[in-house]
Amino acid sequence: MGLQVYRRKRKFDVTLEPRGRVHGAEGNQFVIQKHAARRLHYDLRLELGGVMKSWAITRGPSLVPGEKRLAVHVEDHPIEYNAFEGTIPPGEYGGGTVMIWDRGRWYPEGDPYAGYKKGHLAFTLDGEKLHGRWHLVRMHGRAGEKKEPWLLIKSQDEEARSAKDPDILEQEPLSVVSGRSMSEIAEGKGRERVWHSTKSVQENVKAGATKGHVVRQRASTVKRARQRARSPRDRTASPKTGKGSASKSKDKDRRLHGAPLPNFVPPSLATLHAAPPSGSGWAHEIKFDGYRIQARIGDGAVTLKTRTGLDWTGKFPEVASAGTALSDHDAVLDGEIASIDESGVSNFSTLQDDLKNGRQDRMVYYVFDLLHLDGQDLTTAPLIERKRALAALLEETPENGVIKLSEHFEEDGASMLKHACDLHLEGIVSKRADAPYRSGRGGDWLKTKCASNQEFIVLGYEPSDKRGRLIRSLLLGYYDKDGLRYAGRIGTGWGQKEERDLQSRLNAVARDNSPLEKIPPEEHRRNVKWVEPRIVVEVDFRGWTGGTLVRQGSLKGVREDKPAKQVVREVEQMPARVKQAALRQKAPVKVGTAKSGAGKPGKSTAVQVAGVTLSHPDRVYWDDAGVTKQMLAEYYTARGWQNGVVPEAKLAELDREAESRATEPG
Repeated sequence: MGLQVYRRKRKFDVTLEPRGRVHGAEGNQFVIQKHAARRLHYDLRLELGGVMKSWAITRGPSLVPGEKRLAVHVEDHPIEYNAFEGTIPPGEYGGGTVMIWDRGRWYPEGDPYAGYKKGHLAFTLDGEKLHGRWHLVRMHGRAGEKKEPWLLIKSQDEEARSAKDPDILEQEPLSVVSGRSMSEIAEGKGRERVWHSTKSVQENVKAGATKGHVVRQRASTVKRARQRARSPRDRTASPKTGKGSASKSKDKDRRLHGAPLPNFVPPSLATLHAAPPSGSGWAHEIKFDGYRIQARIGDGAVTLKTRTGLDWTGKFPEVASAGTALSDHDAVLDGEIASIDESGVSNFSTLQDDLKNGRQDRMVYYVFDLLHLDGQDLTTAPLIERKRALAALLEETPENGVIKLSEHFEEDGASMLKHACDLHLEGIVSKRADAPYRSGRGGDWLKTKCASNQEFIVLGYEPSDKRGRLIRSLLLGYYDKDGLRYAGRIGTGWGQKEERDLQSRLNAVARDNSPLEKIPPEEHRRNVKWVEPRIVVEVDFRGWTGGTLVRQGSLKGVREDKPAKQVVREVEQMPARVKQAALRQKAPVKVGTAKSGAGKPGKSTAVQVAGVTLSHPDRVYWDDAGVTKQMLAEYYTARGWQNGVVPEAKLAELDREAESRATEPG
């Protein structure tokens, strides 16, 4: 198609859209731009042949495999368009607001040119929001229809969701580039703060990507605060007549007219990955083995809250006291409280002991993010700028005090992980340097561990038959989409003191029957004491036996900062390049029916759709997407193709394709 149609439709002396060029080098970028034109839609663009092949997804992508989304094929766009986020003037083609909703790499299966020509692209997306396997399938258009109708269909894989799960469009509404909403983009807010992930952190800073008006105001705020903190006159002047009083009054006035100090910000959570990300654009931090704590400093008071918003100020009085060094500010800090053992490493078991014994001298609050400062909401700023402002703010705290800055490193992720493991640390957390602060679990923060550990729920225990011992083993579980799941047993990791504490907790939640829907066979004849699934523990273990039970597990401690209902199995995500290698090694898919699985279609009753008799209506065209012949025919009819007549030629073509795949060796 080229760029002729794209250029013919635009006046580049009026719109800020790029004119662009056809690129010779092959690439595999993809972008999804949310576009509020006459109707709100999402534009999916895949790099192919030096341009971005483009489809307008009328209702946006869906992670539910059964939901087929109409994708209208539109003109090719230049690759330079991937970076466009802003407003197209009214009256121009496509006039309205454009947001970069997602971006990343796409990996086609087979020859993408042949698939595109044939009308069926199967591919994997590795974006910031969308992942996993997808299909784009061309449909037969209506008579006189100028643009080709296609379908965008999500495959059934680990990234898929059910219809009951949250809608990704509602869950992740903001720009992956600037963190702005559609209204903020339309109003031109934060335009100077756009960051380019294709450049290194140093290149972005040098190019002025972080020199927006909000960042400049924030830098001057921190500078003034440091000057006040170091000025003896401001510290000692009379509250009624001295300069200190005027400074505080001016401070208060500035805060009142800025963004209000939030009571709590739901934390950003890291996704477990099998390997750390490589390349530039990532900031790697040490993963601490403690409690995630958000510190709110306002009106001279310091409040410490867990990741679920529980007030734990009373548990960490020394940390709260240390936070008063920043009482001249309104701020929200994000970090982790850990106890440092004799080897200089954070240790959750040590922290548990310190909390029980009221010991505070080994506790350190490692702060790694700054979400709010003196009337400025910093969550939309890039991480690297938030870290810079945080470092400046923490200069006001004692150098060897309880509150410390969690430094970041920009070396390669694999090297950073090796260093962490060599030092017997838990692992690393890798964060996109250009990303805003997003609550919840997304793709901006990735954690990589040196050894396996996670939270589990205690389902019951087996009493010990040894003299002086109370507990022989703990039965563990976790939640998945089908409910509570059994995860095996552990029998080590506690001494007599911990055992007494555990026994007391278990007695308080005892029950007569199993909380599991089905008792595992290995637990039927044992002397098991069941409990309500409320106690959460953290466990070190050496992988999973047969993929279902923990292997060689050891208790690290009881966690009180996480509700049992939130405990799920942590599954390591493979990097995109590893996923692709695995996909290429897969045997060809055997096509069967929805009932009989792989192989030739089983017996099925013929059905009629729009007057056309369908033999083998349950034949599966795309096994991983769960799309059958009847489902596709009904979609054709609902769409109104060719006056309601199902395109038999297309179905026959897909039948032949399915038969050929079913008879392939392997």
